[in-house]
Amino acid sequence: MKRIRTIVVMICSLQLALLAAACRPQVVASQVSPTVVPLVQSTTAATPHATLTPPATEVSATATPPATSTPRPTATIEATRPSPGSAERPIQLLFPPVAAGAVIARRAAPLAEALSAATGVEFSVGIVDSEAALVELLCAAPEDVVGFLSAAAYTVAHDECDAQAGLVAVDSNGLSWQMGMLVTRAGDAVELADLAGKRWAVADTRSLPTYLYFRAQMAAAGIEPGEVVDAPEETTALLSLVNNEVDFTTADFVPPIMPLGRVWVAGETEPEEWRLLGISPSRSPIGYVIVAGEPEFGGYRLRDARARLLDTTPKIFDQTRILAVSAPIPNDTVVLGSDISPELARQILATLTEFTASDACTTSLCSADLFGWAGLEPAQDSAYDPIRTIKDTLDLEAADLWAELD
Repeated sequence: MKRIRTIVVMICSLQLALLAAACRPQVVASQVSPTVVPLVQSTTAATPHATLTPPATEVSATATPPATSTPRPTATIEATRPSPGSAERPIQLLFPPVAAGAVIARRAAPLAEALSAATGVEFSVGIVDSEAALVELLCAAPEDVVGFLSAAAYTVAHDECDAQAGLVAVDSNGLSWQMGMLVTRAGDAVELADLAGKRWAVADTRSLPTYLYFRAQMAAAGIEPGEVVDAPEETTALLSLVNNEVDFTTADFVPPIMPLGRVWVAGETEPEEWRLLGISPSRSPIGYVIVAGEPEFGGYRLRDARARLLDTTPKIFDQTRILAVSAPIPNDTVVLGSDISPELARQILATLTEFTASDACTTSLCSADLFGWAGLEPAQDSAYDPIRTIKDTLDLEAADLWAELD
């Protein structure tokens, strides 16, 4: 009986084990795909290898934004600027509005062609609104601009951005400069101080040689003139002096042609040296105003503003005297940007000089409806110092000089 009970217990234990196994939950294994992480370049020069960031071993309930890589520096690609004088970037020959735009463009075209042929670089012609705008362009593009400017505008360009005076124009009288004269009645004022409080007839209060120069001289000496009387032109101003309507006037002074090839020198030769002969001026058979014959025969040829009045006022030279003349003021000037290469600058100036001395200039810059030049000569910056003195003495702004040249 005991053996039978043992067998029954064993059978029951086996049934319980089988029942427990049937009730256990089934476990299913799942495979997790790893997250791909980008390679990050090491910044350590000693260990130039790539590192891999391992995936996280735990899953968070909150989604985490994917890691971003450090942005790589972007290379800036700059387009190569065309060189000055290339077809894409020609040298600019710029003119202020001294004539109609169509006239300037037509007259300047042969010059641009001559310059291109001589230098092998490209030139183009442009017209700007004003001298102020031209100076601004000379300073903004010093490698690219050749400007045609008045003497006053050149001084501004040089002082602002070191623009260079290359050539100065020669007028039909053979001079590369202009001067003014201060005229009184014979026997009146003998020095500048005698003009204090006196009436002054002026044809152009913006003119450098015939007004501003003398105004600056008086200001520097502490002399204050009286009323300034506006005259429509220089001949009118001179006649008002002869008629005792004013006490002095100013007008253009062109030096006399001296006897036997002598040269009149500013600051050295007396403006009325011819008076030493004691002979009054007269009109020659071919129309010149002369003293004691033509210069080739030992006489003088007079060319100042009074010569225009000799026929209507024969005694004008006897009734008036020149008290003073201004310093020479340069004529129109060819100005180069400060960064134009020295070699190209030499070629430009040489070609311009040759061009204005040729017949080609008569239908170009030298034509009567443009500049009417007789040629070009080398310019020296020191020749423009009288303009700087006027500007400083009278405390003028650049705008005052633009107005003077309108």
